[in-house]
Amino acid sequence: MSKPPVYWSYAEQRYWINTPDGVKWFDGPLEAENAAAAVDQQKAAQAERERIVAWLRSDPESDWAKRDWHLAKQIEEGEHLT
Repeated sequence: MSKPPVYWSYAEQRYWINTPDGVKWFDGPLEAENAAAAVDQQKAAQAERERIVAWLRSDPESDWAKRDWHLAKQIEEGEHLT
């Protein structure tokens, strides 16, 4: 993963980054850098969740397949975050 770059807008006199939710504006460079790092961490966490789900579903013949399928579904739906 790589964090999104921080840009300076001469027109707005503020810093900004592109996020999956759109452009976010910041008054200071440290705020923008922290937000960019948070975006990178969220992307990395999502990629790790996807790898875990793939692993849980990798052996449909195992004794734990039904339980693993259920866990994978819960992770995909975000239930592990509550």
